[in-house]
Amino acid sequence: MKSQRKKSDESRATRISRVYFNRLFPKRMDALEVALSVFVGVFIGVWPTIGVAIILTVALCALFKLPKVPGVISSFVANPVTQFGFFYPSGYFLGKKIWHPEAITFDFLEELKGLSFSNAIDVVSRLWNEAAGHVIAFLIGITIVAFIFGSIFGIAAYFIVSYRKRKHIDIKNKYIHELIAEDQVIIKKAKQKGKHMHIFPFKALRPVDPAQAKDISALPYDVMNREEAKEMAKDLPYSYLRITRAELELPDSVDAYDPQVYAHAKENLDKFIAEGVIAFDKKDCLYIYRQTMEGREQYGLVCTVPAKDYFEGVIKKHELTRKDKEDDRLRHVLATNSNTGPVFLTYRDNGQFELLKDIIARKPVYDFVTEADGFGHTVWVIEDDAEIEKICRAFDAVPVSYIADGHHRSAAGARAAGYRASQNPENKGDEEYNRYLAILFPSTQLKILDYNRVLKDLNGRTPEQFMEELKKVFEISELPAQAHPTKQNVVNMYLGGKWFACEFKQEYLQDLGPVDSLDVALLQKLVLKPLFNVEDPRTAQNIDFVGGIRGLGELEKRVNSGECAVAFAMYPTSLDQLMAIADAGEIMPPKSTWFEPKLRDGLLVHTLD
Repeated sequence: MKSQRKKSDESRATRISRVYFNRLFPKRMDALEVALSVFVGVFIGVWPTIGVAIILTVALCALFKLPKVPGVISSFVANPVTQFGFFYPSGYFLGKKIWHPEAITFDFLEELKGLSFSNAIDVVSRLWNEAAGHVIAFLIGITIVAFIFGSIFGIAAYFIVSYRKRKHIDIKNKYIHELIAEDQVIIKKAKQKGKHMHIFPFKALRPVDPAQAKDISALPYDVMNREEAKEMAKDLPYSYLRITRAELELPDSVDAYDPQVYAHAKENLDKFIAEGVIAFDKKDCLYIYRQTMEGREQYGLVCTVPAKDYFEGVIKKHELTRKDKEDDRLRHVLATNSNTGPVFLTYRDNGQFELLKDIIARKPVYDFVTEADGFGHTVWVIEDDAEIEKICRAFDAVPVSYIADGHHRSAAGARAAGYRASQNPENKGDEEYNRYLAILFPSTQLKILDYNRVLKDLNGRTPEQFMEELKKVFEISELPAQAHPTKQNVVNMYLGGKWFACEFKQEYLQDLGPVDSLDVALLQKLVLKPLFNVEDPRTAQNIDFVGGIRGLGELEKRVNSGECAVAFAMYPTSLDQLMAIADAGEIMPPKSTWFEPKLRDGLLVHTLD
């Protein structure tokens, strides 16, 4: 029994030690911030703080925006140690060597015998006059001792956390690299393992007259506001915006999320069908959608994908969704009984695109250029059952796909499928409502544009003060003219009518994981949060985002007009980074990617029945 109890106690002690060790040296926090927190904790713990060490530690950590837990633990551990007769005597001894107080001649016991109300002030005054030098010596000495031991433990904490963080990241990176390296093996074995992409043909609801396809189709619902949607749909009675943004036909007093909006969207969809503007294909088909932009082409396979693939992680995501936006699209899907806009997916091509080359040599059903941006949109229909079967089987060898754009549409499509399945006691899983609309583009054809940041003010700093703060983070050089960043880890800044190249200092680029290494993440951590108090870029009021399609001229315009104070032009996130983060199951910072051209809504619509 005694042996068993001892073993149990040791096990509990080990667990407690591990918990405190992990909290004192957290591997997910910045090593320097943890080191400073430990320094503060040890310094306050050693210094004679008379019972308020923890309170002072928390206050100082909060003041300097340091993690509080390492400091509190350090203060708690260091404070009892001061009672062991080392720090205080050492401080007094060291202080005497520096301050040289005079010897005390005051006989306290003798004075105490003659102490009375009449001479109390005089006795205390003489005691202080003789002891004050020794108190000062002690405070000087204990401050030095506290600083020395705080520094020692702070430096130790820095190296321990750095080592733990590096080891943690090495393990994670090794996992990611192995995951990517094994892609070819996964592809070969995907079918046998049963985990792979599933794609299906469908009867698209689409424009009847090819000449009307340009005016019927529209930009995605989420790239414009209500007023812009009204302007875009003006003089276009069959614009699909009247379905995806049906509120544009309702009074401005009607909220965009009001049930009337979804009901009106359904009315307009039924109207378009009844008036013969759009109609269903007679059989299940696949479709190819080509987009052209400034001489660059990308070919997407339009199909439906099962919600099951989304829920099981075969369709991988890299962004968080907002519940209000997700609920909005869910209500829209259920009200219209359709996926009016496709989800933009990408995949690592392994010969699948080769199967489409013969098809794109044929005559397309739609082929037009939108005047507003000069982008081309071309659609082919694949009707032949043998071709459809061959393409679908080829995608069985694709283990996963990645959401490039359309996280809210994807989540809403999958949730709508789940809802419809729950309403059908005889649901088998192969019903049409169990799938949603998607377009699959090979990753080699896609290009992510920069997603830039503009700040409305300098948060109380002058431009000169702001530049001094930035020099702590960047190596800064002035540029002769407007320019995009030329490589990763460089951010170009527009301030005071001048462009600057800002390269992150090497000390901030060590031991970074796939998310932390993104330029948008580095800027958020080192500049936006500490200098502008931007905790969440999605909700902060002092920041705005400018898609790369608008060019650097838009950044200059926003700053020169006085609307904003400074602009940051970002180096684009790469597809490899996006897929590596999704493979690791991690989430990219908000506003990390901007894809162009945008997919047109209304060209090919999938209905749930």
